[in-house]
Parts: sequence; structure tokens; C-alpha cells
Amino acid sequence: MLMDAHFSPVESALTAINPQYYQGRKTPCPDCGGNQWIVGRVVAECAHCDTPLPLAASQHRAWLMPLRADASTRV
Repeated sequence: MLMDAHFSPVESALTAINPQYYQGRKTPCPDCGGNQWIVGRVVAECAHCDTPLPLAASQHRAWLMPLRADASTRV
């Protein structure tokens, strides 16, 4: 059973700045207001207008980090 989300004022301000898709919460599309989503591994896309939102649960940002050269691989 899904419950309506109750956001604190801080969460509401952060959500307005950086909208994210929260699984199990009603998440309206910031562009069209739709509430049907196609959920993938990293993003959820609005079924009406194809607006992508990052998933709040996938906070894995390692793919954004540059690779470090390991000292043991140097010749």
C-alpha cells in the first residue's frame, strides 16, 4: 500500500531545486504534471512527455568520478 508523502520544508525546498523520483511516493512531473513513470536503473521518465528524473535511491555517483592512476600499474 502506497502512502502519501509528507515533506518537511527543507525537503520541499531541495526537491524544488533538484527534482528526483522517489519510489513509493507520488511524484508529479515537473514539466507536464503527469504521474505515470517508466522507471529504469538510473532515471525515471515521464510516460507523457519523456522528462527524465534521477532516481533518489540511486545515489551512486562513482561513474562521474575520473579514474585514478594506480601507483602499482606504473612501469
